[in-house]
Amino acid sequence: MRVFVTGGTGYLGAALLRLGPGQPWVLGASYFSGVPKQSGVEWVWLDIRDARAVEQALARFRPEVVIHTAYSKAGPEALEAITVQGSAHLARACAKVGARLIHLSTDQVFDGEHPPYAESAQPNPITPYGQAKLEAERLVQAHLPQATIVRTSLIWGFDPIDPNSQMVLEMADGKRAGGLFVDEYRSFVFVEDLAQALLELVSLDFQGVLHLGGAEVLSRLEFGRLIAPLHGRDPARLPAERRAEFSEPRPANCALDSSLARSLLHTRLRGVREVLHGLR
Repeated sequence: MRVFVTGGTGYLGAALLRLGPGQPWVLGASYFSGVPKQSGVEWVWLDIRDARAVEQALARFRPEVVIHTAYSKAGPEALEAITVQGSAHLARACAKVGARLIHLSTDQVFDGEHPPYAESAQPNPITPYGQAKLEAERLVQAHLPQATIVRTSLIWGFDPIDPNSQMVLEMADGKRAGGLFVDEYRSFVFVEDLAQALLELVSLDFQGVLHLGGAEVLSRLEFGRLIAPLHGRDPARLPAERRAEFSEPRPANCALDSSLARSLLHTRLRGVREVLHGLR
């Protein structure tokens, strides 16, 4: 099987490629920034804002499955050009080469008022990122109705450290302004669990929306207090913040109901405490 990963130098994309060599697949991956490090991968530089380049890249590699992890949060223009239109370009290219698409989306398509959210819940994003990801979902499904739409939550891990944990450490060290929300809850998911679940999905003929969130729902501050000691920081030094103090709307609780995934997959999407307990 030929499997292509977009955003191969990103946090999740790189985790997928680290696990990929154990599979009987030919792996390809795109990158835009960062330096490709994983060996045994057919790398291609790709700007997914360029529809023709996307079509040509997939035509050359001829994937049977594409896992789309590339995205951007860098302002409204990038959200539209990369997160929204880039996803549409990829869906159209997949349709042309007959590839199945596993498209990564987010829990922020929900407003956070009625958790936990099953796949059938009505999206109502209140952040620009959530709105862009929902539009991307709709375009993907319009161009490729058989696509798999995977909604996940905040991704964390150890080696390398993830952006969410890095923010915790910077705040504990007094190197970053702001605070960690005490009243924003998410289904934090361990990157290796998520990557393994996605690789398992490659071999499953699942169409439609699937939620892949970690088993434990935590506030950002609770997550920070669990992570800080692991890296030698004092959790008491972490500043707290409430959503009302933030300049833009934030969803209160985007907890995902991932019971469908538990019935389909062998991979367990563990909670943060369970992962940390396994380190002892």
